Amino acid sequence: MNFQVERLRRLPQSPGETWQGGVFKMLTWVLGEEDERPVRPWITAWISLKTRLIHMSAPRTEETDGFEVALQALADFASNEQLAGYRPTKLQVKDPALAEYLREMLAELEVEVELRDRLVVLEQVLLDMAQKMTKRPLLPGALDVKGVTVDVVRAFADAAAEFHRAKPWRYLSSDDLIEIESPLVEAGMRYATVLGAGGSTFGLGFYQSRNEIGALLRNPHANLTQFGQRWSVLYVPISDLPFGDVDLWEDQDLPVADEDAYPLAICFDSRGKHRRPGPEVLAFFEGLLRALAKTTEEEMDTGRWNKRVDTLKGPMDFTLSLPDLLAPQEPVGREKRRNPANPLTMDRFMVEIEHAMEGREFKSQEEMRAFLDENFMGKYADELEATTPLARAQDLVFRAYETSGRRQIHLARQALEVSPDCADAYTLLAERTPDPDKKLDYYKQAIQTAERTLGPDIFQKEAGRFWDIIQTRPYMRARFGLAQLLEALGQLEEAAQHYQELIRLNEGDNQGARYHLWPCLLKLGRDDEVNALLEESENDQGECVWNHMRALLTFRQEGDTPTARQQLRQAIKDNAYTADYLLGNEAPVRPPAPYEIGSEDEAISCVRLLIEVWLRTPGALEWLEEVVQRPH
Repeated sequence: MNFQVERLRRLPQSPGETWQGGVFKMLTWVLGEEDERPVRPWITAWISLKTRLIHMSAPRTEETDGFEVALQALADFASNEQLAGYRPTKLQVKDPALAEYLREMLAELEVEVELRDRLVVLEQVLLDMAQKMTKRPLLPGALDVKGVTVDVVRAFADAAAEFHRAKPWRYLSSDDLIEIESPLVEAGMRYATVLGAGGSTFGLGFYQSRNEIGALLRNPHANLTQFGQRWSVLYVPISDLPFGDVDLWEDQDLPVADEDAYPLAICFDSRGKHRRPGPEVLAFFEGLLRALAKTTEEEMDTGRWNKRVDTLKGPMDFTLSLPDLLAPQEPVGREKRRNPANPLTMDRFMVEIEHAMEGREFKSQEEMRAFLDENFMGKYADELEATTPLARAQDLVFRAYETSGRRQIHLARQALEVSPDCADAYTLLAERTPDPDKKLDYYKQAIQTAERTLGPDIFQKEAGRFWDIIQTRPYMRARFGLAQLLEALGQLEEAAQHYQELIRLNEGDNQGARYHLWPCLLKLGRDDEVNALLEESENDQGECVWNHMRALLTFRQEGDTPTARQQLRQAIKDNAYTADYLLGNEAPVRPPAPYEIGSEDEAISCVRLLIEVWLRTPGALEWLEEVVQRPH
């Protein structure tokens, strides 16, 4: 005898009354109790199709015996006189096993159990409830689009997993515009870029025209939906998928490359609407993902290539190209200069000036100035004639910094063919690859090349003024890049040693290695060393990094003292932007550039350097927030 069945037996039966229900995963995510990973709570719900009254159990994160829970919830609903006070004539469920269980348990009560593909009324109620909780519409699922089947989505998922495993972002960045010459499905998919070289967002972004790419290059924060619809294929954690897709992947065991690489194909538009792809677009995505996954680096470097791939619909032929790589490279004229922060511009001038003046004698300062004016005044670095193989190689690297994408790699490799002594070419290759192991190898090659070119004596004779010697700068750039990479990889001791050596070689620290050394030492717990370095660097007082390091260090050593508060208030006064960004307000994404003291750009640079040590210091951000809210 089942207690819940007996509860139902005692109730009258309402003729023609139909209820929908079962055990469901809620359309929301919560953090799990054990590993704090997102999980979807389970809930049991029943609704009367006549009265639209609903009964739901309390959410739970652990899956229990769903059948008994569903039967108990059914009895609770029926026994509640405010909601029902009777048992229904028919139940509608979508789980075949639950249907069979209820038929067996309720056979004597003359309650029919009907199995349905959809429980439209109940599903809409659960959807409305979820949208009220999130305060925004939920994204439609892949199968909500007419014509899309499980097989179509499975083929797309398999292609997306193949693309992710191939990691084409190792070779192509968002600067490499791919033209999909054929086939063409929609106008907004004529061009695409591979996302992932930056290590944060992975997938494909689509564009209708090159004008849209130009708008993005001119303004990285431009809202590209102003041009209309914007298709993307993005890789996201399962908790970022529409719930229809979550159920689909879990129920059908669809392919996925990684726990953070569930593919989401979606279209955004200027109205804030979202559209999911139909079967034709999904088939196109499947083919394109497979074509790019099978493309080799050598094929990319030809500029145009063809790929035939097998898809669910049959073979598909793609013609893909990199138009920027195919276009003839023009000299970098004044009006076309794209990288004002090119690190080689001044070096290029100084090297050629040294070569031009070598062996010349001038009778006066005026004669020397006239010579320089005639030969160099008003000229750009690329307009100077390189006079040695190394200078010609450096010129190629200079031009590489004025371009983007694969052409940078081409020019860096050409530079090494012209002169194997071009350390800056290795540094550029290191900067261009997203692979940490390759980065490490390129930086080490750059340093070894520079050491070989410079010879050992200069490291002893010129220590302290290295940056003043143009020929040493490739070495300094490579070593600084290596130090930053090691710090990012968590090899803090080695990174700190490189920063310290950079400062020893160049006491003027033109590269700002000290700003990286201070937080690096704090992460190692070497607070006393940082304190001594800050005392030695009082000329930096008033700068954002120094101010916030000083306040944080005092807080770490003394706690919330009047001195620490005074230092923090001064830091906030000198740059009001920094506290907002440290406390979680998203800082604009801007490339490194010179900035003014007290500016927003200074704050962005400061937060990039210090956010980790503020996060690692217990109570620091809470203290900062309190001081911001109560400045006096």
